[in-house]
Amino acid sequence: MTIKLVVFDVDGTLTRHTSIWWRLHEVFGTQEEGRVFFDKYFAGEITYRQWANSDASLWKGKSLSRVMEIVRTTELVPGAKETVSALKKMGINVAILSGGVDLLADDVAARVGIDYVMTNKLRHTNGMLTGEVEVLVEWGRKVRHIKQVADHFAVSLKETAFVGDGLNDISVFRRVGLSIAFRPERQEVADAAQAVVRDDDLRGILDFVH
Repeated sequence: MTIKLVVFDVDGTLTRHTSIWWRLHEVFGTQEEGRVFFDKYFAGEITYRQWANSDASLWKGKSLSRVMEIVRTTELVPGAKETVSALKKMGINVAILSGGVDLLADDVAARVGIDYVMTNKLRHTNGMLTGEVEVLVEWGRKVRHIKQVADHFAVSLKETAFVGDGLNDISVFRRVGLSIAFRPERQEVADAAQAVVRDDDLRGILDFVH
């Protein structure tokens, strides 16, 4: 099987931390309220869009510059830049599909050399967060969007690899030609993937991409 496109998750895959949403809660001191919305969503009491917008509403009026400080100090996993560079040298396209937010995903993409990003958009105006988010990628429903990413590159899903670490990546694992669990957060994630890399260095995935 020839892989022509590798699509990456961001939180926990290209970066060391596992959730930009939770990092913002920590920065702005909204963990308690954020936990309430989190529990309501996973209890099926609210939709993902309601959850995302409830979270974002907690940050209305917060400084965009403060968010960007967090974004710019976010650590990449070892080998992130080198992995993307190696894939490009092999003639393989690279992209991001993330349930996070654009402020982080776009910054990470620029740092590692990825041009195509599909993620949610955290709204802001005049340097302040508006308390709104444009939901484009719902938690656990990335599978709805992976074909759109592949179509952008005129590549079939069989020729596509997806690299992720979380439960919300499992649905995509089942659709692509090659699924790689990188530093999987749970054994369930590892079991769902065709290949598993437990080492912290992203270059470990290169052993499986041909």
